[in-house]
Amino acid sequence: MGLTTNAGQDAGWSRRRALQSAGAALVSAVGIAEHAPGTDAQSATVSPALATPTIPADFKVVLHAAEVGNWPYVLSNLKNLTQEWPRAQLRVVVDGSAVTSLQGENNLTKELAQLAGAGVQLQVCPNALHEHEIDPATIPTFAQTSLGGVVALVVAQHEGFAYVKP
Repeated sequence: MGLTTNAGQDAGWSRRRALQSAGAALVSAVGIAEHAPGTDAQSATVSPALATPTIPADFKVVLHAAEVGNWPYVLSNLKNLTQEWPRAQLRVVVDGSAVTSLQGENNLTKELAQLAGAGVQLQVCPNALHEHEIDPATIPTFAQTSLGGVVALVVAQHEGFAYVKP
C-alpha cells in the first residue's frame, strides 16, 4: 500500500512537473514570437501617432466624490478627461460629506455647471442630503437625486462606466 501511494504521488508530481514545463515552454514561445524581428512591436516604421492608444467611442467614466477633500481631484480629473476625450461620457456620483459642498452658488458649483453644460452628469445621493440635513432645493438644478450613491455607482458600472475614486 505504501508503494502504491508513493507511486501515485510520484505520478502526480510527474504530471505537475510536465504541465509546468509545458506551460513555461508556451510562455517562452509566445514571448519570443512577440519580440521577434519584423513584428509590429519592433518595427521601425510604426509612427508615434499609431502607438497612442485609441479611445473607444463608448468611453465612459464615473468619478466618485464621497468626501469634501475629493473635490479638487474630481475637478482635475474632469478637466483632463473633457480636454483629452471630449466625446467621453462622464458622470460624477456624490455622496457622504461631499454633498455639503454643493449648497448654494460657489466656485465648485460654478465649475460643475460649466462641466454639466459640456455633458457631464452629476448624481447626488438623496440619503446623504438627508443625513446632512440639506434641502435638495439648495443644490444645483442640473444635479439628479433619484438614486442613492451606492446604487448609482452600481448602475454606472453595470452600464459599462469605469469607476474612478480620486
